[in-house]
Amino acid sequence: MKQGLSLKVLVSGPCELDFSWYGMIQDKLLRRTVRQGARVLDVGCGKGGVLFGLSGQIESGVGVDISTNDLASAENTRGKKDLRNLTFIQANAMKLPFPSNRFDVVLCLGDVLSSSNLYGYEESVLSEMKRILRTNGTAVYQGTNWEWEYRLTPYWTFFTRQANGSFYFHRTKRRASGLEIARDYKVVSKSPLHQWILQQKWPKSPHDRTSLDVIEERPVPPRWLEFQGRNKYRNYTLRSLRRAFENGGFYNVEVFAYGQTYDIVSKAGLLGAVEHSKPQLAKAEAEMAFKLRMGSGPWLFLVGRT
Repeated sequence: MKQGLSLKVLVSGPCELDFSWYGMIQDKLLRRTVRQGARVLDVGCGKGGVLFGLSGQIESGVGVDISTNDLASAENTRGKKDLRNLTFIQANAMKLPFPSNRFDVVLCLGDVLSSSNLYGYEESVLSEMKRILRTNGTAVYQGTNWEWEYRLTPYWTFFTRQANGSFYFHRTKRRASGLEIARDYKVVSKSPLHQWILQQKWPKSPHDRTSLDVIEERPVPPRWLEFQGRNKYRNYTLRSLRRAFENGGFYNVEVFAYGQTYDIVSKAGLLGAVEHSKPQLAKAEAEMAFKLRMGSGPWLFLVGRT
């Protein structure tokens, strides 16, 4: 290893490599939660994938996001599919541009509440979600089970790469309260650290968004890093997520963890053997989790009522 550089590469877990099976489970959970003919709002809709999947069973769907690029992609796909019951609008989750009591279901999927740009404003987002729901409306939240992710250590240190060939280094630490502080750095080009990264074999993933997880056995020399800033995130455990929605005025709040089937099969080295059984296994786990409200794994699924 380069002088002054002592990094240990860690093996990436299943939930960091392949979301397809987890996505199948989520899809089954959503289809069992969103009733036929519902009017649905998806907060943080991204490229609209969830609404496209639900379009055949809902009366109408509106997706909001702050990313103009993602919304443009969603609108392009909507046009190609000729889905006239869907609409995509740019909006901030803290101030939704809709009258009160407008929707039957509001979705908030993919760690939206944990994003850095909403840190400290989570209560405002939940208040808006409750406001736009009708009486007896349904709120659905999905996100990372951070108690699972940080079960071994409060630290997470990793590299990410950009399309232009540059690399970034991230040092994160999670406190018991759920606060995560991330310090982000750009790796200095042509430095020994940069050369080391180029020699590493990155995990392969269908979505090509993998990170290179490492342990700093000795801190990386500061001269090989350019500090980019510090971000704060609010991470949730099963209990703290339920408490947040209950404090936000939602009733009959139920939340459970899922994803254990994939992790067990992956750990056993049997992914190849069950490749053609993924849909059946995903359906089975979704049914068990939904009926029994129990399970474990890297993802959380919450349902609350107004």
